[in-house]
Amino acid sequence: MTLEDKVHALRLHVLRRAAELGNVSAACREAGISRTMFYRWKERFTLYGSDGLHPRRTAERPGRPSPLESVAERQILALALAWPTWGPQRLSLQLAQQGLSVSPSTVWRALRRAGLGTRMQRLLALEGHTAASAGLLTERTRRTLTRSRARHVEAEAPGELVCIDTFYIGKLKGVGKLWQITACDAASSYAMAKVVAVCNAAEAAPFLESVVATTLAEAGWRLQRVLTDGGSEFRGQFDVVCSELNVRHTRTKPRHAWTNGFVERLQGTILHEHWRIAFRRRYFRKRFQLQASLDSFLQFYNFERPHQGYRTKGRVPAEIFWGAINTQVRQEV
Repeated sequence: MTLEDKVHALRLHVLRRAAELGNVSAACREAGISRTMFYRWKERFTLYGSDGLHPRRTAERPGRPSPLESVAERQILALALAWPTWGPQRLSLQLAQQGLSVSPSTVWRALRRAGLGTRMQRLLALEGHTAASAGLLTERTRRTLTRSRARHVEAEAPGELVCIDTFYIGKLKGVGKLWQITACDAASSYAMAKVVAVCNAAEAAPFLESVVATTLAEAGWRLQRVLTDGGSEFRGQFDVVCSELNVRHTRTKPRHAWTNGFVERLQGTILHEHWRIAFRRRYFRKRFQLQASLDSFLQFYNFERPHQGYRTKGRVPAEIFWGAINTQVRQEV
């Protein structure tokens, strides 16, 4: 007996029971229904007979049609798998640069329909594809870092304040332990970074002089102040270079890492958007390969990637950082 047959038999039984008892209320209490429902069934029985007590078959309501064409949805999914750590807002901004204007909510619905609604789902999809094609399987990291959003430091122009920090990349087979020295200009969000084999002042000092100060000079700015933590890599030779360059060196208070939040957030971005993807796509056998990969991402980060911060306000960092040179060129022309 189907469910429809059982419902039909129950309704007939209630009507018969009411006739036997001569009391509609008592029959309704036994069946656990209201008197309104009983008289609705009785009316249908009077009009159509026994067949009128069969459940009505209602057509399914059509769902909301997808606002996206199949080509647009494939474009969203392709970009999401290319950058699996990006959220709907970031994907929407990047798609706009590619000529596809979609809202973040539309992007999120498209990702959810494809089973890619969360960052971990997209990373697992990438990892599964890479494992099947290249045999590469890495350990997944699930920790999330919380950092304060308060504005602890301010800078009006590039070079006025550069935040520097180190980041442990990991120990790679055949390469060894690797660190990353990262610098972030507080006024423009412009990023500079270098992969090193040893995290000490002998590596941090040349990075400050040959990378940070030199790049700022090429862009038409002077390095005025650097902000670091109290690590040993930012002492000794590092302080000597700061004195030679006439740069003021300030340090964060112990256990107050959020004070250096600009570069901390940048390192989180590089970890999520670059290293966690790069290590799932290929094997690195030499340190220069990691540096080339990092340089490629920084080129994209500084010159192409949309930024939403209160400092950049939708501009790319290079537009602010190289503004002095661009202004000088326009004046000469």
